[in-house]
Amino acid sequence: MKKIKLLFILMFVMGFLPLAMAQQIKVSGQVKSADDGETLPGVTVVVKGTTTGAATDLDGRYSLDVPSTATLVFSFVGMETQEIAVQGKTTINVALSSSASMLDEVVVVGYGSSKRLDLTGSITTVKAKDLAYQAVANPAQALQGKVAGVQVTNSGSPGSSPVIRIRGLGTVSSSSSPLYVVDGILTNDISYLGTNDIENITFLKDASSSAIYGVRAANGVIIVTTKRSSSREARISYSGYTGFQKVVNKFELAKGTQYIDLINEKNKYLAEAAGSEFTPVDPNDYPDAIDWYDEVLRGKALTQSHDVSVMGGSAKSLYTFGASWFMQEGLVKGHDYDRINIRSSLESEVLKNLKVGYSANLSNFKFKNVPGVFYNAYVAPPVFTAKINDSTFNPMGSGSLGNFANPAAQLYYFNSRSNGIRFLGSAFAELSFLQHFKLKTSYGLDYGNNRNRSYTPYYVVSETQVDTNRMLSRSMGYSTDGFWDNTLTYENYIGKHRFSVMAGVSAQDFRSLNLSGSRSGVENYGDHSLYLNYGEQSTSNSGDGGSRITALSYFGRGTYNFNDRYLFTGTLRYDGSSVFPADERYDLFPSVGFGWVMSNEDFMQNQGIFDFLKMRASWGVTGNNRIPANIYTLTIAKGGELSTAFGPGGNVVIAEGANITSAVPPTLRWEKVKEFDIAFEGLAMENKLSFELDYYHRLTVDGIFPTTLSATAGTSGSYLQNNGDFLNSGVELTLGWTDKAGDLNYSFNTNFTYNKNEVKDLLEGTLGLYGGNLPVGGFFSTYTVIGEPIGSYYGRNVLGIFQNESEIENYTWTDPETNEVNLVQPNAKPGDFKYEDVDNNGLIDAKDRVFLGSALPTYLFGFNASFEFKGFDFGIDLYAQGGNKIYNAKRAQRLGNENYDLDFFENRWNGEGTSSDYPSADLTGDNMLPNSWYIESGGFMRIRNIQLGYTIPEKAAAKIGARSLRVYVNTSNPFTFFKYNGFSPEIATSSPTSQGIDLNVYPMSATYNFGVNVNF
Repeated sequence: MKKIKLLFILMFVMGFLPLAMAQQIKVSGQVKSADDGETLPGVTVVVKGTTTGAATDLDGRYSLDVPSTATLVFSFVGMETQEIAVQGKTTINVALSSSASMLDEVVVVGYGSSKRLDLTGSITTVKAKDLAYQAVANPAQALQGKVAGVQVTNSGSPGSSPVIRIRGLGTVSSSSSPLYVVDGILTNDISYLGTNDIENITFLKDASSSAIYGVRAANGVIIVTTKRSSSREARISYSGYTGFQKVVNKFELAKGTQYIDLINEKNKYLAEAAGSEFTPVDPNDYPDAIDWYDEVLRGKALTQSHDVSVMGGSAKSLYTFGASWFMQEGLVKGHDYDRINIRSSLESEVLKNLKVGYSANLSNFKFKNVPGVFYNAYVAPPVFTAKINDSTFNPMGSGSLGNFANPAAQLYYFNSRSNGIRFLGSAFAELSFLQHFKLKTSYGLDYGNNRNRSYTPYYVVSETQVDTNRMLSRSMGYSTDGFWDNTLTYENYIGKHRFSVMAGVSAQDFRSLNLSGSRSGVENYGDHSLYLNYGEQSTSNSGDGGSRITALSYFGRGTYNFNDRYLFTGTLRYDGSSVFPADERYDLFPSVGFGWVMSNEDFMQNQGIFDFLKMRASWGVTGNNRIPANIYTLTIAKGGELSTAFGPGGNVVIAEGANITSAVPPTLRWEKVKEFDIAFEGLAMENKLSFELDYYHRLTVDGIFPTTLSATAGTSGSYLQNNGDFLNSGVELTLGWTDKAGDLNYSFNTNFTYNKNEVKDLLEGTLGLYGGNLPVGGFFSTYTVIGEPIGSYYGRNVLGIFQNESEIENYTWTDPETNEVNLVQPNAKPGDFKYEDVDNNGLIDAKDRVFLGSALPTYLFGFNASFEFKGFDFGIDLYAQGGNKIYNAKRAQRLGNENYDLDFFENRWNGEGTSSDYPSADLTGDNMLPNSWYIESGGFMRIRNIQLGYTIPEKAAAKIGARSLRVYVNTSNPFTFFKYNGFSPEIATSSPTSQGIDLNVYPMSATYNFGVNVNF
């Protein structure tokens, strides 16, 4: 019996010996990001070879009972997976590095997010580090050259918003700007944000990815995600810089005697043509020489930015608070911009499955405005002083040169201020239930309030530059855009199948109101006296306007992923907008996208070229409702001359008459964009090389633009109608290389875009659309018609310059019926343009106009390189564009003895054989007609940004209590290379039919600044 008991004891001990040897222990620790030290919640920690595991909490901490000999596997989306042997350790802290391929990176899409691997549309993300530290008032300005297919045209004016076009121009009368979505709030611009407010910016470029925003997505969508706390630990950071701006590529004008020579030449040619006497201007009468640009421009304009943020949280909440101040002096004296931002956000888990939060951004801005002084600075004779003495401006109105406005006086007496506030805020609640469902409701508000005050004091500079009215004008307005979105999402995976379904409804309300008034006779005793009540009541003027637009949308999206090989995305949006008539108010906007991860197929496993290769294709429809509200509502006029009298003698009765004063379209449908996209993207060379190649075909159908009415219609003007189709087609290529050599980390990225714009069709009976109206002569300089790009330049083709009378007499046309020989340009004189007789009828008229190019670039190019070595970092960005033209309209703004630019002086015709390209100084009459000589190349190459930084070693930074400290020097736009005769080849015009016309644009500047980034 004892032997039996002993045997059982031995068997028991032997059976549990392995378990005793693999004793269970409790392992705990914290997981952080190796890139920035932030804690990582939601990291999966699994015992290798088992299903035993846990996930890190909000502070990145985990705790797990495991065998002492186990191996733990740490995995997280967008991070490299790590395996660590326990080996009896009870504490294991881990730092996860970003995934080299970034295929698991989560990107923001409409009403949600997605792994980059699962994307079937054309989506590009720009991260905060690519925007930060650039001295720009508007974060959108820093996007130039960053994304293939995106054209950013900047203006040098402080606080200005750039013109952004995604995949070309696809509209004529509707807004051509993309839709911005900031933390879920739909808005038209991001001028109120600073670069330090932003975590990343995502571009939804194709219709498949943007169709979820159907109602306003025709021009592409830009999703902005602001910074949020990701750590429970309180963090304080400061980012700031200070620097200055200066004019680059200063445009030179003729000066002093150069100007006098030109005026004498012009007057001589005019006198000879008229057969009259000519008395030259004596240069001794005008001994002064001045550069009017120097009189109105600052030598250096200061700029600075300061941003402080606090982030942190508790066990179930995360908070962010920040404040910033940005100041920018304009290049023009007295032109200033000032903005203060306050932002905050909070996310809190109030119940186990319920999360609520809000985000808010309040911006207060101020402008000191300036007049359009560049016209007068360009045309004013450069032979006067700005002032006669310290207190008196030069009248510039005497002598034989004529009357001109003094640009310095114009700037001095101009008194205009603008200010306002902008608030964007949203609140949400998200409920998770039944394991795979999420219900989210959110409300967003975009509120803007602006005020303007303009005052003209009593002044007399000359007979023509005088104002004695003491006019005060005030205007104020506000806009309130509200959004209420509700979505229900289901996500699950079954084996190799991963799928999600989202359905939602969105209600939108857009309201605006503006009031204006003016009175003369207001005395200026300071700001306290500049109110309309102090003016003359009899001179009162007032205005009132506003609009309200509502929209209701239903939308849904489904995604499917089989074994990370075959991908599908489908969206459907049903939109209604009050800007359309009731019977055309609603429409459907569908899209589909397919993806094939070829590198995961069995037949690709043994190839050594691609680490990842995906083909994707998509098709979708988006809409454009950004047209004026109530354009289909008839308006009428009553009384006055419309009334009539009935009845005899003293029994006359006045019957009030009425007449329709506007015409409305018989019908008006949505302007839609139908687009398909096919692309290849991938990684190669051990994930060092990344590439993406897209082809897109983007067709705008039922394009909305005005139909002109004849006088017999009983109304005037025009009405909007679905009149045409416009096509943008092109190719986008993005290449990147990331590698390291010892302690040197480096990367190169480049993108190239080719785009062709064409009017494909016009409604039968619809004439082309003229645009680009010039202020002198009232000429139209653009024409939009089938087969040409939108807003193409349209005018006479210059064959050369008449060198002598003989050439004029030999430019003839023979009538084929009578054999009569006629001069083609009988009124020409030597030095004038020789125009092509296109229709060969012996007459130069409007029928001889031809297309002369387009302001739309055919290619865009961006390049950036970055290097990091032992605490030092260096980056450089380049940008180029070409294929576009500029209309140099400032040269044709001539009514008398206006000045000329230096290039014209040096290249003009001033006698036989002196020039066959430039005309004489007599730029009047037919020489002012829109023609090919005024068309110049708009291509340029720019060094967009150069930055050198140094991160102080942690031990040194710790001495001042900082976690990290970086200092840097930066320059933006230091060099731009172009041939155009103007301040800048960038003409930031939003009007599709008047783009690229230079009527004295604001100069571009180079910015030089020094900055500091510190984290505590």
